[in-house]
Amino acid sequence: MTQQLSDQVLFEGAACDLVCWAGGALFDPFAHGLEPVRNYTALDRGWLVHYRVDARLWLDELMLDHAVSAPSAKKPRLGAGPAINGVAPRCDRERGFSSCYSGLGLLLDFGGGLLIGDGDACERPGRGSPPAWNYMRLRELVFIDGHLIEAVDRSDIAAALRERERRFGDARRIMADPAADAWRRAFAYDYRFWE
Repeated sequence: MTQQLSDQVLFEGAACDLVCWAGGALFDPFAHGLEPVRNYTALDRGWLVHYRVDARLWLDELMLDHAVSAPSAKKPRLGAGPAINGVAPRCDRERGFSSCYSGLGLLLDFGGGLLIGDGDACERPGRGSPPAWNYMRLRELVFIDGHLIEAVDRSDIAAALRERERRFGDARRIMADPAADAWRRAFAYDYRFWE
């Protein structure tokens, strides 16, 4: 698997990677009449999203290739998707997507937690997505019905796991072990980011 592109979350002026989430669903393009096509090995699910968080969770930008013919076809025909929140998509050849939605300002009623990270503390893996402890700053954002109710810095746990990985190469294994129960309980949700 190729290294995956990460959704972005703009929080307190910093563009962060969305490491993982738990709780409810975030954004479902199919619910908006979209048929995403997987055209890039670095984007397995077929779409890329930029969120923004202030007191609420917003979807600001969405990029995807939209199939206007059956997505199951060997090579579906791509085109513009339907308007979302009054915003029509545009084709962005520079980014390589047939449907780019900018300035969506779509409020999301997400209930759950997001783990966001910024600042690479070590080299990113060549495949898949970087683990949560790869980030210098790891934060947990907790939402009820799209309202931010808590933002907690979890960088100390990320640093301890980085050190564990550096010394013993077993950060994933130790997080699944009962010995790491206090670290797991520190989070509002079970993100299972070590799997």
